[in-house]
Amino acid sequence: MVELISLFIPFITLFIIMDPFASIPPFLMLTRNCKEEEMKSTANKAVLIAAVIAFIFVFGGMEILKILSITLSDFKIAGGMVLVLLGLENVLNFTLSNGHNKKDVVDSVAVLIATPLLTGPGLISSLIIMVQTFAIGNVLIALSATLFISLIILRNAIRVKKILGDKIIFVFSKIMGLLLIALGISYIRAGWAI
Repeated sequence: MVELISLFIPFITLFIIMDPFASIPPFLMLTRNCKEEEMKSTANKAVLIAAVIAFIFVFGGMEILKILSITLSDFKIAGGMVLVLLGLENVLNFTLSNGHNKKDVVDSVAVLIATPLLTGPGLISSLIIMVQTFAIGNVLIALSATLFISLIILRNAIRVKKILGDKIIFVFSKIMGLLLIALGISYIRAGWAI
């Protein structure tokens, strides 16, 4: 019973922090011009990148931050700036990509979904703390389960796009652009407040 609780608590905590459902709207917004296979590829890459980042911080989080002299507040500010620029691109219909090819755009979207949305400062700091509190094996199992569920959710975002249609996604993407700007600003403010 104690073993189940020590596995369940990290899983619930990580799932709530990662909140893959919250990644569906920006994922749909960022991949609205992509084909179905590109969307699936983006979902796969996003979760893979998120997994790599998360596992790195499970095994060496504090050491990495100390070596690079980066604080969690620095990470929040950087992530917030990226979200603000991303939101501005969407709301004002311009691009900072300088005419990169479609593969570069898909790869960039995967990185932006992976971090700061799936593996943001909250998750990274939580992983660092959890490894000190729970057995590392339990944290790894909980993290793996959360990442797997996130993959399923993002890959099924394609069905949401088919159900809603392009016009609703377009309007929704503008609203999401504004929300991304607001979220980015909140990250920046949180980073400065620490």
